[in-house]
Amino acid sequence: MIRRTLTAAIAAIGLAAVSPLAASASRPLPVLPKGPAASAQAAGTCNVSVPTRVAISRPILVLPGKISGDCVRAGNSSVWDLNHPSKGYQNFIGWDDRDPELDGTWWVFSDDAIGNQTFQPAGSKNYNDGVTYTQNSVPVTVKLAAGAWISSSRTADVVTLKGTSLLYSVSNNNFFKRSAAGVFQFREIGSTQWQTLKAGVWTNSKGEVSMAYRYSKTRDYRFALYSTSISWDLGSAATRR
Repeated sequence: MIRRTLTAAIAAIGLAAVSPLAASASRPLPVLPKGPAASAQAAGTCNVSVPTRVAISRPILVLPGKISGDCVRAGNSSVWDLNHPSKGYQNFIGWDDRDPELDGTWWVFSDDAIGNQTFQPAGSKNYNDGVTYTQNSVPVTVKLAAGAWISSSRTADVVTLKGTSLLYSVSNNNFFKRSAAGVFQFREIGSTQWQTLKAGVWTNSKGEVSMAYRYSKTRDYRFALYSTSISWDLGSAATRR
């Protein structure tokens, strides 16, 4: 399935619409198929739910969506457009059992726009009887995936921790080490609660930061990164010393 090019059936459907495309997206805006004339009054609701916190970590993410409400029946054709506040139309999600492109999945490409965006109604009706439905809007936030590592060592009662921060590169499609703000945390053995050991630390240009302190008992430790405008917060795996 070539997601960035809709099938001829979608290109030929009714309710023609024209929408500018973002520089990073080449997918045409899907619109609803022709069918019996729709009633003037919407017959019910059609709601979409999608992941609302998205972290780009590979060239393509295929995320499942779900519809609910009165439109969940044979003959449903529904589309929501993903719109960015400054970049306009970015993407879509839709359902139509006659077209494999509208299979209820949201394809996120690594060069898609990041930031706060909203899936907005683009039309929902039943192509068997022309019944239309009122659609919901869903805000989502797309950011780059972060990566966090930790290593540890102990000499007598001195514990040394080393944290590493990474960020996904959309140009190289891999993670690279970068400077970022983070926090060293600890968890007592048997507990599920992480507590702050040292906050507000910054990794250097190589993406690394270290600290050492005296503590004789064994604890779990992790290095966590804060959220930024382009990346999500993330905690590393735990190390025990």
